[in-house]
Amino acid sequence: MIPIYTPQTESEVAVISSMLDAYEIPYFIRGGAFSKLYPGLQIKDYNTQTVMVPAEFQEVARELLIDFIQPQPQAIKRDSKASISRIFRVCVEMILAGWVFTGKRWNKNAREDKLHSDE
Repeated sequence: MIPIYTPQTESEVAVISSMLDAYEIPYFIRGGAFSKLYPGLQIKDYNTQTVMVPAEFQEVARELLIDFIQPQPQAIKRDSKASISRIFRVCVEMILAGWVFTGKRWNKNAREDKLHSDE
């Protein structure tokens, strides 16, 4: 068996295995079960998954998975300039959703203890 690709996510594994099944290419996913037991940080040869195919199917599998192996960069225009409207929007979001950010929190128990101690 020849290693073809190391998927980064479970969704990639699902798509790749479906594609190989559809073209009736035999495959084996090394580390497939173990990576589900220990998800999280991917450590090579510990909890990564590697798609492996027999040598006679290597070229067909590589051609089939070329979009995973050599992804083409997408031309997305990103506006990175700071405009007045963007700055205003960020300020409004910070004011309205300020409770989302961590910081000094009001301690309910401390207030109750203070009320009980004053009695």
